[in-house]
Amino acid sequence: MKKIMNTSLALSFALLLSACGMPSSEELTGDVKEAQEKVKNVQVKVTGKEEGSSDYQVNGVQEFDFKSKAGYINTKMNGEELKMYHDGDETLAVAGEESTKVQGEEKKYVTALINNARELQQNPIRYYQKYDKNLPDEFDVTEKDKEYVLTFNGEKDKKQKIVAGDAKAYYKITNQGSDTAVDLDQVKGKDFSLVVTIDKETKQIKKVVKNQSYSVNVDGKTENSKSKQTYTYTYNQLDNVTKPKVEAKAAAASTDSSTETPNKEKQAAYAKEAGQYVDALIQATVYQNTDQFVAKHPNQQDKKQVKEKGEFQKSSFVEFFETNFKGALSSLSSNITDEQLNEVSSAFLKALSSTKYTIKDAAKDAAYSDEDDAYVVQVEIQGFNDASVLAEVVTPLAEKYQAGELSNEQLVNELIDGVAKRYREPVELLPAKTVPVHVVRHGEQDYEVLMQDEYLLTFAQQS
Repeated sequence: MKKIMNTSLALSFALLLSACGMPSSEELTGDVKEAQEKVKNVQVKVTGKEEGSSDYQVNGVQEFDFKSKAGYINTKMNGEELKMYHDGDETLAVAGEESTKVQGEEKKYVTALINNARELQQNPIRYYQKYDKNLPDEFDVTEKDKEYVLTFNGEKDKKQKIVAGDAKAYYKITNQGSDTAVDLDQVKGKDFSLVVTIDKETKQIKKVVKNQSYSVNVDGKTENSKSKQTYTYTYNQLDNVTKPKVEAKAAAASTDSSTETPNKEKQAAYAKEAGQYVDALIQATVYQNTDQFVAKHPNQQDKKQVKEKGEFQKSSFVEFFETNFKGALSSLSSNITDEQLNEVSSAFLKALSSTKYTIKDAAKDAAYSDEDDAYVVQVEIQGFNDASVLAEVVTPLAEKYQAGELSNEQLVNELIDGVAKRYREPVELLPAKTVPVHVVRHGEQDYEVLMQDEYLLTFAQQS
């Protein structure tokens, strides 16, 4: 599940950490996140080697425009070339001499592969954090000329969890487009390594080297896979994402009506349910109200299961906040107690409780996005400026700290007390802002918001 709550903690605390010399893993990954979010487009050179049921060399190029969401993947495996392309209008595949404008299930398959690759290449660190929430704080930082080098130092069980999660995500996609079924429950991670080279000046990722190994069960047989891939990045140099040429006869190919975009009547019904789900999810996360999650959820048949999902969303929201808060301070102190974290998170929830929101009329404002294969729900939110609130506490403490008036432990203790106190005081609500939230439909009354930051960062705004 993709749900990483971003706060302005890393940015606010960067001022405190600046006097400490070499940047910490948490600080540097925060800078990288900010730099990568400003990238408009990227071209990625891919090289690697795969060992498994069949061995092959991999070479290729990937291109992504992060505004239009157009994506292109060109992969050469032992000389055989496959090109895939997807934007808001077309989805194309070119294999050898055969070119196709894909539709139906194949379109979903190609779209999912490109969307997953786009997410990875926009920020690999953030991508793998889906499987290890503490990942930003689990790198060794070294310095080399004009570069920083981040080397993942996670424990063995975390490495296995990351590679298993990534492999399952991949096979969940490829199972759609293959007659060979991979048992997702039998994917076992073995080893994982990640080395990220960062430009000192821009804080952009220059190169990533990834090694991973795992085992899978394919049609009842266990297969082992081992791979090494290297990604080299060039930013903001594309005029347009490469679009393969498709033969006219391929563009006119027939479609499978059973897998086409839902008709307008179904879209309207599903959009309404997607709006109900977003309403329920905000209640469980921002307002910590699982009763309202159950009451607003589109599934009113199995309330026990819905209640369990609501409790999970509620606790996960707090857990992510506390993890990020602790991680942002980890280079200053390793002695932050659970009581201190609970004090800050409960105070943050108090500030959030004063915010307001409205789910816009689904019949008028929600829509199905063929590009993302998702329903887009419009949410009007009155949040508060979290960055400004934190700055009120951080700025004077930073001055005292840099003047040598506070030790690390004193700084952390005063910071935690000050932030908790400030969050419990009234916060000024900003003017209402309407944001789109993308909701994926998995089945009957089963929905998921893949990126909860789409609404969270408007409740607690970072600038």
